[in-house]
Amino acid sequence: MTTRATTVADLDLGVAERQAFGGTFGRPKNGESQVARYRAGALRLPPHKDWKGNFTDWAADPYKDRNWQFQHHTLRWVNAIRWAAMDGDDAARSEWVRVAQSWFAANVPAEKAVGAFAWKDMADGNRAVELSLGAPLVPAEASWFVELLGAHRDWLMDDTHIVGGNHGLHQNTGLLVVGAVLRDHAAMQKSLGRLVRSFERAFDEQGCNEEGSVAYHQMNIRWWRQTWARVDAEGLEVPTHVTARLDAACTVLAHLAQPDGELPQIGDSARSKVVPGLSEVTDFVISAGKRGETPGARALVLERGYAISRSGWGEDRPAAQESHLVVRHGAYARAHGHFDSGSVHLYTAGRRWLVDPGFHSYQTGDPTRRYLASREAHNVPLLPELDREPKADFELVRSSSTDAADDLLLVDRGYDGADLERRVVYLRDADCWIVWDRASRRDEQELTLEQHWQTDVGVTVRPRDQGFRLNDTTSTTTMTMTWLGTQHTLARHDAARGEDLTGYVGTRWKTLEPATRLTARATGTAPQLVTLIGAHSPRPLGLVDSFVMQGGSLILSPVRGDSWWSVNIGQESVRVHRHHQS
Repeated sequence: MTTRATTVADLDLGVAERQAFGGTFGRPKNGESQVARYRAGALRLPPHKDWKGNFTDWAADPYKDRNWQFQHHTLRWVNAIRWAAMDGDDAARSEWVRVAQSWFAANVPAEKAVGAFAWKDMADGNRAVELSLGAPLVPAEASWFVELLGAHRDWLMDDTHIVGGNHGLHQNTGLLVVGAVLRDHAAMQKSLGRLVRSFERAFDEQGCNEEGSVAYHQMNIRWWRQTWARVDAEGLEVPTHVTARLDAACTVLAHLAQPDGELPQIGDSARSKVVPGLSEVTDFVISAGKRGETPGARALVLERGYAISRSGWGEDRPAAQESHLVVRHGAYARAHGHFDSGSVHLYTAGRRWLVDPGFHSYQTGDPTRRYLASREAHNVPLLPELDREPKADFELVRSSSTDAADDLLLVDRGYDGADLERRVVYLRDADCWIVWDRASRRDEQELTLEQHWQTDVGVTVRPRDQGFRLNDTTSTTTMTMTWLGTQHTLARHDAARGEDLTGYVGTRWKTLEPATRLTARATGTAPQLVTLIGAHSPRPLGLVDSFVMQGGSLILSPVRGDSWWSVNIGQESVRVHRHHQS
């Protein structure tokens, strides 16, 4: 491919100023300390511990970790060195050039690369940006540097090298920036066309991200905003629908966020908060309603696999004390999703209680990663005696939201010869949930139905009549789970070192914390499990009676303080009437 820039003098060095922004490539807040640590011989690639080896050993893999190798080949770790060099530090300039030339000598052309991650997993796109931003540091006679930039441009122009999701986003961002510094308009236009198509896949018209992870939904908002800013900085046209979809994505994020401003740990993600300043509606959530704008609706169903319900936005109680439910539905989400369709994530009374098992690492084949992503580790119904297609759809077939109740019906399409459905009902006034699972085999033989429930870290569990009492170890707040009827057995498993991974929650990178998994089990020709869940705040939740009627309806009477409710959950409706005790 012909390159307009054939020498360092031909490069557009203004790119180094126009594009030097963003969390990865902008001026670091603690740049001096980063440079000092680097010069002391320590390479830091968070979340990994510091490494004191040969920084330009491009086959290095000191921690036997894919993520470390990936980060090493991005060259993002010389960002602070580059900024010091741009500020006039001659030693930093020489070091930045040395690292770039070393990488070139070992890994160009791609066929002879010594590093397993030299040209894969979006390291190529990240590195293309870092190299482009360092162009003003390179001596005028450095023909190798123009060849290095051209190699990245040519590699990223090849459609067969571009992957999906956010990895492809970073690759095409790299193509945009390296194309700009090479004054290659064709490369920039190709990048822009791909970015438009990728963005429309990344966020649908509802504003929901494709990757199956709440944390990655937020990260994609930030990455895409930076990407469109890069497009604009080069004088290219940003599509008119970008702003509307990113605004919708922020509204989705506000709904997904827990009332305390934390993100539910769904899919690949460490525990994290909503980032300030994304939008008025997200700022409303993280400020507990003190600033910003309320998202409005209390329920939201997203086609890409989230059904979200909350008690309110702080109108009648402190915002952080609102109740919040997320139910996953649909088919397996690739990229950063888990096998969690049908799973329930529940927050109430100021904390999360029933959670996904979290995240550990990106190590392919690692048994901890496999377990935390598995269906068995999530809050789902299972037919353990039967095989299930792991990527099958757990379809949301009906949903409704009224002032009285939010009602979801899901059907599992993964079992050949068996039917399994999950009904999740939130009783708004009584502030409690009913999770109702039913199963049957089409040959009318007996089968076993299980529910798995992962409790949060910091929650202790004690048996009680027909269920369990969950206690917050940091307060006096409790929540109960009560199984209606008698045709079931209950079990608990407290995570303990030296045993299997059951009950553990991955809260951050390679960090497991012990918690408790609960299991309910029923066996029969048409087994069912009905669970009433609610916190004892601000008044205890009780149950007067309950009946599962022939024809598939459920009648129950929950009680709080001087009020009780007669609830009739029919095949397609929920009727609720409140009574006051004299």
